[in-house]
Amino acid sequence: MSDTTPQHIGFVALLGGILGDFNTLMRQEMQLLRDEFRLELSKTGRAASGFGIGVLLAAIAALFLLLMLVHGLTVWVGLSLWASYGIVGGLLAGLSLACILGAQSLAKRVHLTPRRSLFAIKENVQWIKERVTYKRI
Repeated sequence: MSDTTPQHIGFVALLGGILGDFNTLMRQEMQLLRDEFRLELSKTGRAASGFGIGVLLAAIAALFLLLMLVHGLTVWVGLSLWASYGIVGGLLAGLSLACILGAQSLAKRVHLTPRRSLFAIKENVQWIKERVTYKRI
């Protein structure tokens, strides 16, 4: 008997189709993995820039508050100069706190492990296991 029987050709075609579908599925999963990683990396960058802006504003606020203290000690009664420094320093301190808290909130939502891709891959592996181990009746 030769290997080119209709049953053999049908099995080879079926196996080739399964392997082709598996190859396509793996390429799609890898693309999903890359896209999800890029999204998480983008969120990480935005969180880092928020922290950076918050720290810069906090440094400027500290500078104004220190200048306020210096002018306040030098001119104990002349309230207008150091009061203006105090108002500006207080506003910058509040702004820096808002930026840092916003960046902290954004950073909590960053997930470096691609959870959706890993879940999809686990589902695919489970499906393949079920199909391979399926017993014919």
